[in-house]
Amino acid sequence: AAGIPMLLLSNNAHVAAQGSWLMGYLPEQQLDLLLTHAIVEGRTRFAIIAEDTAFGKRLATHTQRRLSQLGMPTQDTMVLRAQALASEDLLKRAIRGFARYVEPVDDTSPTNRQAVFDTLIFAGGAEFALRTAPVLAYYDLGSDTVMYLGNEQWNKTRILSEPSLQGGLFAFRPSDTDSQFVAKWGTVWQDRPGLLARLSFDAFALAGMLADTDRADWKKELLSNAGFNGFSGPFRLLPDGVNVRAFELRQINQGASRLIQPAPDRI
Repeated sequence: AAGIPMLLLSNNAHVAAQGSWLMGYLPEQQLDLLLTHAIVEGRTRFAIIAEDTAFGKRLATHTQRRLSQLGMPTQDTMVLRAQALASEDLLKRAIRGFARYVEPVDDTSPTNRQAVFDTLIFAGGAEFALRTAPVLAYYDLGSDTVMYLGNEQWNKTRILSEPSLQGGLFAFRPSDTDSQFVAKWGTVWQDRPGLLARLSFDAFALAGMLADTDRADWKKELLSNAGFNGFSGPFRLLPDGVNVRAFELRQINQGASRLIQPAPDRI
């Protein structure tokens, strides 16, 4: 309906424009879930390996700020530029120094040296993780000794099947209504729903709700403390234009994404 506040779907905007609300999945909220899980598991030595991109810097900055607020500042942060990622020699040199790797003197040297970090946050996209994880494992920062924390981009076949990323954790949108949504979608379209399909469905559901409400009450309805529960999961819209969403926790296990903590059914 004309005049209904715009319900943005992008998951990369910090704050929506005045008169609009952001409905997308914010990576900062995903990171908060991952960091909380790591702390509950007793992890205390955090480090960040970041891609020199806007997305990578955004993830790294939020991680540093949140851990500092929790009294557990990061022990180290390494930002890898495109040149380092493109060069095998530069990448190995950078990660070797980051890991404080000590070359064994001979075959009888101890190999059970404790890793310098117990948790490693990957601040970057899927390709960044695929490029760096095998080298990290070579220099004693593998996922068998260090908790790897990623993001929703890790829910891809190449990531899930990468040996060096097995055991890694990432947050993902709630998936408990997927079968119901796919069935509903299939009554209209033959192809499978894309990334934004659930968000679009819920955005139009909200618009439909407002269309039957007095215009003077739209803001009050949208900012209800009760929130909403749609096919994109439970969420609340906030006065500053952003949202609060629930996420589930997943782990890479033998080439698959295993649910280890479901999303709460309300915010």
